[in-house]
Amino acid sequence: MIVRFALGTFCLSLLFAAGAAAAEREGIAPEAAAARPLEAGGRMPDAQVRSPDGKATTLAKIVDGKPTVLVFFRGSWCPACTRHTGELIKVYPELKRRGVQLVALSADSPKSSAANQTERSIPFPIYSDADLEAAKAFGLAFQVDAGTLARYAAKGYDLNQASGRNHNALPIPAVYIVDRSGKIVYAHSDPDYLKRLDTQVILKNLP
Repeated sequence: MIVRFALGTFCLSLLFAAGAAAAEREGIAPEAAAARPLEAGGRMPDAQVRSPDGKATTLAKIVDGKPTVLVFFRGSWCPACTRHTGELIKVYPELKRRGVQLVALSADSPKSSAANQTERSIPFPIYSDADLEAAKAFGLAFQVDAGTLARYAAKGYDLNQASGRNHNALPIPAVYIVDRSGKIVYAHSDPDYLKRLDTQVILKNLP
C-alpha cells in the first residue's frame, strides 16, 4: 500500500514537472522568481486580448497612439488585486484629466472580468488575458506550483474556473506606462504579488 501510494505520488510529480517544462517552452516561467519582465526603454509588444464581451482585440489597437497605463492583475479572486484596484480607482479621474488612459489586463475570462467590473463599479476597462498572450509578451507569465494551487483551492480560489483555462499559470502583477509612440517609459513588477506600485508613483511618471 505504501509503495503504491509512493509510486502514485511520484507519477503525479512527473506529470506536473512535464507540464511545467512544456509551459516554460511556451513562454511561461517555471516560477515567479524566474520570470524576466520587460524593462522600460523598449517598445510595447503587441498581443491579443479580449474585451469583457468576449471580442478579440490587440494591445496595439487599445493603445492606438494614446499615453496609457497598463496594469496586469492576477484576477478578481485575488484580495491584493482588489485592494490595488481600489487605489487605482481613486487616481483614475486625475489620469483622465491628464489625457492618459488606464487599461487593466487580467488572467480572468471575459465573463469573470465583466462580473468584476460590474460588481466593483470599476470605471476603467478590464481586458481578459486568459490565454496569457500579453503576460507572455511582457515576460510576466509563470507557472503556479502544485502546493500553491492546493493552498488556493483550500481558500476557495479556483484559477481554472476564473480564467476558463487549465494552464494553472498567472502573470506577475505589473504596471507599464506607455507613451504615444508605443515606447515603455516606466515599468514596475515584483514576484511578490503583495508588493504593488504606489499610485502616486504612477502619476509622477506619466509621459
